Amino acid sequence: MPNTTQPSWEETEFGQLILRPFKSAPYPHESRDAGFKGKTKEFPRDPHYTDSTVGIFIPAHYVARADDAVHFVMYFHGHGNNVAKTLAEYKMPQRFSAAKINAILIIPQGPRDAPDSGGGKLELDRGAFATLITHVQTFLLDQRKIRAKQVGNVALAAHSGGYKVAAAVLDHGGMAEHVTDALLFDSAYGSLEWFSAWCAAERSHRLVSIFTEHLADENEQLMALLDKAGVPYARLDESKLTDDQLRARQPIFMPTTAGHGYVPSKFFTQLLSTSALAV
Repeated sequence: MPNTTQPSWEETEFGQLILRPFKSAPYPHESRDAGFKGKTKEFPRDPHYTDSTVGIFIPAHYVARADDAVHFVMYFHGHGNNVAKTLAEYKMPQRFSAAKINAILIIPQGPRDAPDSGGGKLELDRGAFATLITHVQTFLLDQRKIRAKQVGNVALAAHSGGYKVAAAVLDHGGMAEHVTDALLFDSAYGSLEWFSAWCAAERSHRLVSIFTEHLADENEQLMALLDKAGVPYARLDESKLTDDQLRARQPIFMPTTAGHGYVPSKFFTQLLSTSALAV
């Protein structure tokens, strides 16, 4: 007999968590029907591109109001990762809860445990981001976890190889009027024109790029694109960093001494608590 058990909500100290499949998740997608060939190893479609898991976390302090819009944060993990590992390794429930924002965290499964920056539907299919947000919101309404049918502000966060799908969402994912913040945790590897265009489209758009030395050149390239577009930005000093500096509604660039894998852990809470979702 097939297993028909549906994923259930897990009650944690920090809030409610569920990992469940969504048809609108990045994968499966035709772009990886033949799998993916890395530098030294091949990653077949199954199991690396058949996982449609989406993690959803609702912090314990969340207040569901019928007359208010629902705010979301969508986090894109980097290479060699999966949703469950991301939640545990970066202590996402704890750090998201600590930001004290009245928002819901969404973590879609990208390439599972593969060194691949592809984003499947969210990268290549126009409007796919809006579709996923709509499906998640409908699910939450059905589960009586939220009461409002309106989408509020949305923040995108990307670590490492998550940059490609984040940039694609900004360019052609849909719901452009709702995305207020793009948070790059050592993640400005490419698609810089799309990040720049998003910043130029609306001066209140807040892009924050925190980067280690190995991405210094790419961040200089992104700043040059902003200069060309006439978009002002700030360069911050990690040793003198304040929340007020981060609250500025403009692009922000800051080099860090943190290791590449530790950047999200160190700054995730602070960047969310100073975002447009902190209302």
